[in-house]
Amino acid sequence: MRKYLFIAYPVGLYLIFGLPVLLLSAILYSGGIDLLTANSVGAMGITLLHMRRKRRKMTTLPAMPWKRMFLLTGIMMIPVVSFTAVLTGKAFLQIPLTPWLINCTWSFFWVACCEELLFREFLITRMQEARIPAWVILILPAVMFSLCHRPESLSLLLQRFVLGTCFGFLYLKKRDIALCMATHWVYNMILYTFQYSLPDVTALYSASRAALNVLLCMLSLLGIVVAYSIKKSKFVGYS
Repeated sequence: MRKYLFIAYPVGLYLIFGLPVLLLSAILYSGGIDLLTANSVGAMGITLLHMRRKRRKMTTLPAMPWKRMFLLTGIMMIPVVSFTAVLTGKAFLQIPLTPWLINCTWSFFWVACCEELLFREFLITRMQEARIPAWVILILPAVMFSLCHRPESLSLLLQRFVLGTCFGFLYLKKRDIALCMATHWVYNMILYTFQYSLPDVTALYSASRAALNVLLCMLSLLGIVVAYSIKKSKFVGYS
């Protein structure tokens, strides 16, 4: 039984950082700062602690491929920015850009790093070493990933479970944490941009135009993931 205690490790980190993040959220919220910023501080703390203590002891893992992760993120953002500028660009002249930029560049970076390092790289690697059945390796981290988001409804629980399963499948197939982090980061930016700009896009254009934009952005993200997976050798030097 003790050899399976590692499964509780991500949840333990979330609990340790949970109370300080809640207090920070209350303080920042009173000052009018987005709650995502507080959550990102917790995600940053979890990421740095995990990398300093746990990840460096996992000798089977390669060094963190930061350059390749940022390169992939940049490539993924090219069509996303292009579609958004063409289809909904005027709306961004009317919305507060500072919180949007902070969350897209800072908050979602740390969130993607934290969740992919814990729920994909760490859990999947350790579960495979423990010879846990493949279907459990795919399902259990996705369930934990969904629950740690504190979903407010069953639909959100299922949505994040499906997302976690997709990221888990991607990591199992490609063993590439840079790809998982970049995809997760850009995915969050696409959804957040859609939600953040929807009222202004609807007022200037229409809700269907906002939906078309997010659909095209998601399809472009999927296309780049597939293309990269096929031609990964061209990116191997960026690590």
